[in-house]
Amino acid sequence: MPAVLRTVCALGLLFLSQRTGGPVDCSHRPPDMGALAAQIRETLRREYAAPLQFTYIEHRREVDISRFGAVTVGPLRTFEVYPTDTVDEYKRLVAIDGRPLDAAELARRDAEHQRDLQKRAERDRTESPQRRAARLKREAEEIREREDILDDGAAVFELGFECREVLEGQPVIALSLKPRQQARVKTREGAYMKKFAGRMWVSEDGHHIARLRLQAFDDVSIGWGVVARVEAGSGFDYVRTKIAGTWLPSKLTIEGSGRTLLFRRFQVKTVTTYTNHKRYEK
Repeated sequence: MPAVLRTVCALGLLFLSQRTGGPVDCSHRPPDMGALAAQIRETLRREYAAPLQFTYIEHRREVDISRFGAVTVGPLRTFEVYPTDTVDEYKRLVAIDGRPLDAAELARRDAEHQRDLQKRAERDRTESPQRRAARLKREAEEIREREDILDDGAAVFELGFECREVLEGQPVIALSLKPRQQARVKTREGAYMKKFAGRMWVSEDGHHIARLRLQAFDDVSIGWGVVARVEAGSGFDYVRTKIAGTWLPSKLTIEGSGRTLLFRRFQVKTVTTYTNHKRYEK
């Protein structure tokens, strides 16, 4: 989930859809918003630090920007996703546009993955003190950057209580998200956040994000507008579902329009789904 948040904010391809249905209760007194914001922040921090021990099927299309600014949406790719000992998941490509890869191609890719694992294990076994220090430094910088992005999110977005709802059978708190333009930020993603507003649903139990929708209310320039300019109205809708006591990704819809290289227009919509979640057993 946290990788999704960073990616969509960095791209600026955001879309806000209509309000969901379900039972709504606006009669309760709002929660302590300061305490709630801190609890959401702490839950996100824990989720970042602990990779999900689930396998699942991911269906997605890649969006590519050529060196000449042409934006294309690739074929539908199907992956079997497995957790690893690192923060990165292993995504095993098994089908393209619904056509399974043949056995020889699967075997080739599996063998390549095994070679990569063996090389990593050998590299870790023979790692010099200098290389280990450099690796630990990079990892610490990545953690610090992740924490800075979370801090920027907490600084930029002002939470507003709307009501309590039931979302896919789970009691949630519906919150509005409005940016504080004067907030001081430390990251590029934090600066992007100031161009977005939207809505967030968090679970009553544990304050996990169940759904997040944001919309750009102003154009967003990437690379000073030379790389791309994403137009107001673009946005995303990210949904999670609770399975076996754990909140897991379910669906991500991204829709946006704009220009690349100052003049080439684009309009894209992608839907990524995450299904067949199962606890991972080695």
